[in-house]
Amino acid sequence: MANPVQSRQMQMANTSMMMTNQATIIRKRTNPDAAAINAQQVKKKRALDRSIPEKLDTLVHESRLYTELQEFERRLDATIIRKKMEITESHSKPMKVKRTLRVFVSNTSSNQQPVQGEGENELEYGDGSNIPAWTLKIEGRLLDAPNAPKTTRPYNHKFSHFFKSVIVELDRDPELYPEGSLIEWNKTPDAEEVDGFEIKRKGDVNLKAKIYLNIDQQPPRYKLSPELSEILDIKEDTKSGIIMTLWQYMKHNNLQDSEDKRIINNDARLFEVFKVPRIAFPQIPELINKHLLPVDPISIDYTIRVDKEFHQSRYAYDIEVEVDDPNKAKLSIPTSMANQKEIQSLDDKIAQCVQSINNSKTKRDFLLNFATSPVEFINKWIASQSRDLEVILGESKVNLEEQRRSEFYKQGWVNEAIFHYTTAQMPLLGKIKSQYEMWKINKYTRRRSTLTQDFEQKDLDFYKQNYVNGVYLNTAPDSEDFKRSSMSFGKKPGKNRKAAKCSESYNSY
Repeated sequence: MANPVQSRQMQMANTSMMMTNQATIIRKRTNPDAAAINAQQVKKKRALDRSIPEKLDTLVHESRLYTELQEFERRLDATIIRKKMEITESHSKPMKVKRTLRVFVSNTSSNQQPVQGEGENELEYGDGSNIPAWTLKIEGRLLDAPNAPKTTRPYNHKFSHFFKSVIVELDRDPELYPEGSLIEWNKTPDAEEVDGFEIKRKGDVNLKAKIYLNIDQQPPRYKLSPELSEILDIKEDTKSGIIMTLWQYMKHNNLQDSEDKRIINNDARLFEVFKVPRIAFPQIPELINKHLLPVDPISIDYTIRVDKEFHQSRYAYDIEVEVDDPNKAKLSIPTSMANQKEIQSLDDKIAQCVQSINNSKTKRDFLLNFATSPVEFINKWIASQSRDLEVILGESKVNLEEQRRSEFYKQGWVNEAIFHYTTAQMPLLGKIKSQYEMWKINKYTRRRSTLTQDFEQKDLDFYKQNYVNGVYLNTAPDSEDFKRSSMSFGKKPGKNRKAAKCSESYNSY
């Protein structure tokens, strides 16, 4: 008989030869180009696991510092990601700051004293270049923000950028000046920006002018109707701001319908505005259009004087405008490829160190378990290697090494497996039991050929009435059935009591 150790060694040697042959076949069929590609992919693959083994802090107390650094790094990464998202979201929204635009109004005059002609009442203007005229100038500049550093880059938009229209109305006789008393400028998308407006007209008398400046606001702002302004307590706002304020009013007064939240039940004040008892909230942007009016323009009164060559208003007009936030450009997400490469290199070094620590921890556990209990460790190790071998060879059967041990049959799944097996075998067991009953009945009713013809049937009826599974029901010796059965066979009741209890003994007579 072969030694078990030698047989196991021979089995492992055969398995190794099978694996070697398989590997040889695979190497022969491998495409060299594919192998080169796989090698490059393995080179590029980085170790991403940077977690040190558990319970290492009991051996090396300094490992807790690394765990704390990892936790701090996770919090820092979460903060950086959140800030990046905030910057990205702020870039998608317009960032505006309020600044002051200072407007100056002045005028110049020319040729206000014509040359006296030969006649007493005649004035000569020559070729027309000496005709009295004046020029109205509307200019402005954007003031620096308070407490702003001097290194701040100046705003690159010009004066006309802040207005969508400029209207100048002159107070003079239209019969004397048929060219009209209304001058209007409207902003166009392709128009160039200018630093100011100049209006030149003929005239030799002082006159009043009214200047209307319509500010170009983005997003557009609207003036509310008196009815809606009284409810919301605001004079002007953007359309989205008006809808938000109206929603706050409805929510504060519980005007939403209890069944359908999209329906608004108007109170008395909203009924005066919309003229209906109920409205759907998605219809509000359309319903409030008739209650939105253009914002009033800025009006400036000025007197054009021709009695001196240059005249400037003693007032400067400050207008509050919104401009793009200059800090928006500074909110760009910093991306430095050099820093990213350095961080990636450090991460790779950390991953390599952690992998080395994991390998050392695995070796230590291996040797420590072997030193503590060599026999148990070798058995477990052989079982593990056997499972790995079955996985490599593609076998799906149960590990033979585990089947050899009694602990394999003491696991929790054994009872459940037995239950399912017996349940599946119940039809077969019932069939076997039925055949066994028929065998006992046939054995009991077997008689010699000299007996009467109806004895077998009577005996069968008696057996069915008095026996269950071959055991006699009436065991009392004084019962009538027992006496009758003994007398029917010509035997005394007390002498053959045991023989009447069993069909096998009865058949022996």
